[in-house]
Amino acid sequence: MHFLRLRFVLHIGVLLLLLLTKFKLSSTFGHKFRLMKNSFRYIQENMLRTSLNRAQLNNGIVFECRSTPNTYLGKETHFTIQLGDLRGFERLDRDKKLAFFLHGWNDEGSKEWVLEMLFTWTRYQPDYTVCVVDWGNLSQVDYKSASMSIFDVGLTVAAIVEFLENFYPRHMSRKNVTIAGYSLGAHAAGYAGSVLKGEIEQIIGLDPAGPLFTLPAVVSTDYRLDPSDAQFVQVLHTSGGTLGVGVKSGHADFYPNGGTAPQRNCNSFLQLQDMQNTNPISCSHSTAAVFFKQSMNPSYVFMGYHCDSYSSYTRGWCSKNRYGRFGIHSQKMSRGDFYFDTLPQKPYVEPKTRTRHRINYNRFRFG
Repeated sequence: MHFLRLRFVLHIGVLLLLLLTKFKLSSTFGHKFRLMKNSFRYIQENMLRTSLNRAQLNNGIVFECRSTPNTYLGKETHFTIQLGDLRGFERLDRDKKLAFFLHGWNDEGSKEWVLEMLFTWTRYQPDYTVCVVDWGNLSQVDYKSASMSIFDVGLTVAAIVEFLENFYPRHMSRKNVTIAGYSLGAHAAGYAGSVLKGEIEQIIGLDPAGPLFTLPAVVSTDYRLDPSDAQFVQVLHTSGGTLGVGVKSGHADFYPNGGTAPQRNCNSFLQLQDMQNTNPISCSHSTAAVFFKQSMNPSYVFMGYHCDSYSSYTRGWCSKNRYGRFGIHSQKMSRGDFYFDTLPQKPYVEPKTRTRHRINYNRFRFG
C-alpha cells in the first residue's frame, strides 16, 4: 500500500513536469508549479535525510567474491566476505585490485545475471578481485523501503574497504577500489564513495534510479550519486527521466541512443521477450547492466562522441569531437557528455575487427 501511494505521487509529479515543459503556461501557474516542485523536493529529501542519519552497518549483507589467479579459465577462487567473519578476508589476494558490484531494487546477488557479471568481469580483468554485494535482505521489499536502505548498504561497503586497509595496510588502498552499481545500487555506491571521502579510484553508475532522486524533483547530491563520490565517476544513462535519473551525474556521462527509453533493443515484442522484460521502459533501464557486461569484452568498444546533445550528435555536428569509452576499460581522463548509437540486437556494437573502416582505437583522441 505504501508503494502504491508513492507511485501515485510520482506519477502526478511526472505529469506536471511534462505539462510545464510542453505548454507555455501562465506565470501564475508557473509560480504555483515551482512551489509544488519544491514541496516534492522537501518530502523526498526529508525521507532520504532521515534514512541517512539512521544508517548503520548491516551484517546481513554478503560479499560474494571471485578471483582468477591467472588467465587460464577454470582456475578461480570463490569466497565470501562478511562483517565479523575474518575467514573470507584471509583468502583475499592482496596483490590484486578490488571491485564491487551492487545490484538494484528487488534483486539479489544469487541471480544468474549477477553471477554472470561476476564471472565476466574477472575473465576480462584477471588482475581484479570482484565482489558482488548481495543486499537482497534489504532490496526485496517495496521501492520506498529499499531506497531508504541504500545508506546502510553504502556504509557497509565503505566499512569493508576501511577494514581491509587496516588489515593489509601495505597492500590494500581505497585508491585501488572500483565500485559499480545498477539502479538503486548506483546511489548506494555513491554513498560508499562519499563515506570514503571521494578517494576511491572509480564509480560506475548504471542508469542510477530516478524515482525519489530526480523524480518528481531533483534532490541534493548529498543523497544521490555525483562526481564528488570518487576520483572518476562514469555514468551510463539508458532510461533517463523515467526509471533512471534525468540529470548529469558523473565526470563522464554516456548516452546510448540518447540515454532515454526506449532503447533500440527494447522496441519490439520479440526484443522485450529476449530481454525478459514486459515493457520498453523497464527493459531500457535493465539495458544499462546488459551494455556494461558486453563492454567488458575488449572486442566490443562502447565509444561515444563528446557532444552537447543527442540532437547535435544525430545531425553529425560532433563527428570530429573527442571520444570517450565507457566501461571497465575506460580512459579515466574523459570528461563531459558522450553520445553514441547501438545495434538493436546482441552484441549491440560492432566488434573492432569488423568495423567498416578498420578503425585503430588506440589512435582515438580521448578526453
